Amino acid sequence: MIKRFWQWLVRLIQGIVPPFLKPKQHRRRQKPFSDADYYQLFRQLVIGVNQGWNREQILQHLGYQSSDRAFKVWLYNYGQQLRQLPEADHQFAWQLLQMSGAGCGELGEIAAEIGTDLLAKPAGKEEAYREDTGDADHGETAESDAAETWLDQGKQQLADQNFLGAIASFDEAIQHQPDYAEAWNNRGLALGKLGDYQRAIASYEKAIQLKPDYQLAWYNWGVAMDKLREKESAISPIESSPDIKGMRDIDVN
Repeated sequence: MIKRFWQWLVRLIQGIVPPFLKPKQHRRRQKPFSDADYYQLFRQLVIGVNQGWNREQILQHLGYQSSDRAFKVWLYNYGQQLRQLPEADHQFAWQLLQMSGAGCGELGEIAAEIGTDLLAKPAGKEEAYREDTGDADHGETAESDAAETWLDQGKQQLADQNFLGAIASFDEAIQHQPDYAEAWNNRGLALGKLGDYQRAIASYEKAIQLKPDYQLAWYNWGVAMDKLREKESAISPIESSPDIKGMRDIDVN
């Protein structure tokens, strides 16, 4: 009886308390994506799928956007824009077709429909020229785009302190574009965060070799050199110990 009376009293009080006195419930809101954010997310997805990503990798890349209705609406509108162009990039269209059945769900189906429609349009003049002449630079733009995407991913991983993942991404960027000085410089940053100053220095030197006026790479190189000297000076007294020297001469194989 007392319990029921207490519950009734609580409900009565809650009903008469002004709204501004009631405790606010804080909900964590996701920052809304802009068109540029969706474009970047989608381009990375296309590249990943065409490089053989499995469903787990796709879902990890998309995060909560895998079920984001606004993302699907953006992709549909993006496809409409591509369809209105007089010509199409057939290489990109084939990449879109690979999205179907790759584990992307409705996003993949929308992308595949866009790709099918684009293949029905005439190829762009530059693409047609490459096909007719057999130009050795065929796909150069796609490689450059892929390198930039991997670089951006590596930078984000670097900011998240996922240094091993960042190195892997920078390596992918370099694989697509070996003369990418910025990728070499950021690779050096990630290696330096792991304390691997020798390899970091080698990466900075490669960046400088590709771009001699790359001031940031020069600065990072100098910092890494100082760190390496500090590390070696700290190790030297220990290595001078006879016991340590004897251990280094042991063949562990």
